[in-house]
Amino acid sequence: MNTSSSQNAQVKQPRKSSGDLDNECPICQMDIVLPTTIPSCKHKFCFICLKGVVSMQMGVCPICRGPIDESIVDNPKRNDFDIKAQFNPEADKTLVSGLKRRCSDEDNQTDAKKVKDEPEDEDVKPDVEALKAKANAKPPQPPQRHFWLYQARRQGWWRFDPRIENDIEAAKKNGLPVTEVWICGRNYVIDFVRMVQFPKGNDGRLSREVKRVTEEEFDSLPVKGMAGVFAV
Repeated sequence: MNTSSSQNAQVKQPRKSSGDLDNECPICQMDIVLPTTIPSCKHKFCFICLKGVVSMQMGVCPICRGPIDESIVDNPKRNDFDIKAQFNPEADKTLVSGLKRRCSDEDNQTDAKKVKDEPEDEDVKPDVEALKAKANAKPPQPPQRHFWLYQARRQGWWRFDPRIENDIEAAKKNGLPVTEVWICGRNYVIDFVRMVQFPKGNDGRLSREVKRVTEEEFDSLPVKGMAGVFAV
């Protein structure tokens, strides 16, 4: 009898903790952005995911099929979110932490090799000029942050959902003339040449202006909120 295969068959796959499940949207299966709870059943989703369910006239909770009060996605006003919040994908965090561990391990190995290979009696004099230049050098400036906004129907601007904003920014930096994003159950085209967005398939009709702005420019504009949620 193969004992190792028998033991492997009994090994259970790791399960997500209740905390992880609480922070994951059952629709997009990613971290919840602008958490929105259905009052009748208490199930929680991303705002734009739940709004997509309502806009497609499904009318029921995707989990329990209970009723949805559509007023929760109809121009809600909230004070429980940061209008400038950044979204950091979990995959990026894992990649960065993995790279840090790898670099740390390689540095430790390199340092150990240097210590072993260096002559014990060698007298190494510091480069005074290099040390002075390093001390006087200005610290590197963090990259300038940008926000993506879309035109409101009645004056002002909305900020895109931060996750969608990341996708738009990546497409812009890659030099694409257009990109597509999924918003509230529909495909939208972002045209970087004309700087407009419109539903895919309507040949540019019903378009709205979009802007890429710095944080300083963001503060000077009448930004109503994020992804259709008023910030109050």
